[in-house]
Amino acid sequence: MIAFHSVLPEVAEREVRCVRIQTASGLTPNSGLAAGEYAFVEYYCENLKCDCRRTFVQVIARPEPNQVLASINYGWEKESFYRKHMPYDRKAPRQVVQGWLDPINTQSKHSQELLELFQKFVLDEPYRQRLQQHYQLCRDEIRRRQRQPIPGLVSPRANPQK
Repeated sequence: MIAFHSVLPEVAEREVRCVRIQTASGLTPNSGLAAGEYAFVEYYCENLKCDCRRTFVQVIARPEPNQVLASINYGWEKESFYRKHMPYDRKAPRQVVQGWLDPINTQSKHSQELLELFQKFVLDEPYRQRLQQHYQLCRDEIRRRQRQPIPGLVSPRANPQK
């Protein structure tokens, strides 16, 4: 997986999804999350032979960008698509279309709460479409970079023998 912001930094900066949690005066929040801004940072598969149509999202708090609070897998296609690609686990297709905590990546004591926040408030239709667009943009940019000539390398066609 490659960070979307490392492939297309301008787009990622402009289109990163963030949630701001605020506390109201006189009210005790029922959340264990501290007030502040949480960013949902996207990662995509860089293998162009793979067409997994999903994203890996790491949730970070703005003041601590190096501390991952939740790692979420999400896929925007129908369950039937993932059923074909994940036949080894009957639960996985449903989990991936709903968003689920990645069992092998970093989680925190707030991961479940952040997953619920993702599912209830972050994952609206415009964001689903944005993730699909980012997936395609990322693949297109990786493909473009792979076609670029390596500086200093002479192509055999550049110096045809006479």
